[in-house]
Amino acid sequence: MTRTALLVFAHPDDETFTCGGTIAKYAKDPGVRIVLYCATRGEAGKVGDPPLCRPEELGNVRESELARAAEILGIDTVIQRDFGDGKLSQLPDDVLVKDILQVMEKVHPDVIVTFPPEGISGHADHRALHQAVVQACNQAKNRLNFKLYYIVIPQSAVPEGGSIYTTPDDAITTSVDVTAQRPAIMEALRQHRTQHLSIERVFPGVLAGDWQRLRTTEYYQLAMQNGRWLLRPDLTETDWWG
Repeated sequence: MTRTALLVFAHPDDETFTCGGTIAKYAKDPGVRIVLYCATRGEAGKVGDPPLCRPEELGNVRESELARAAEILGIDTVIQRDFGDGKLSQLPDDVLVKDILQVMEKVHPDVIVTFPPEGISGHADHRALHQAVVQACNQAKNRLNFKLYYIVIPQSAVPEGGSIYTTPDDAITTSVDVTAQRPAIMEALRQHRTQHLSIERVFPGVLAGDWQRLRTTEYYQLAMQNGRWLLRPDLTETDWWG
């Protein structure tokens, strides 16, 4: 029986920045199908320094970058939407929710992965996407059977005063070892060429071929299972499928 993971993110590169190692790990399993939903084309992002394209070309370029990264990670299907980079919170009520819900009903995911409430970076699109996924899951929980995970950063992994939103260590339920997948994370990151400034800031050395400083573990918080929200489940897992 095929198990399906649906990853729901806002921009091209979110998938690799957050859980690229877990994707690459599970994609090697012929019994696993990975589906990526990307809500925008990333057209409001950076064009590189020096510029790698004109600003009006960036959406097309980043869509192509995502396709190459997805191939490296082993993602089976990319569902590319164009809801407007930087505009997800401005969409009419339920537009994003209904679209995500339709995708859920089509692919019947066993696992859904998205941002935590603060979106890790605090980006307004990340926060809006989180809320849309939560609403879609609430509407689907009585007719679809899935686990909802938030991809998170442990509080202990970030120095005090850091600029990202973390999750208390005791709220983390799931830790996936991605040591062997670090070369794949590196190659996928390198496909997002226009975003090299962000990549160099978050993953120093990786664009020069140094993957050994990349994370060895990716962390998750199980938020919903069997149609129930779990605030702080007493659970320790090492994979999505436990």
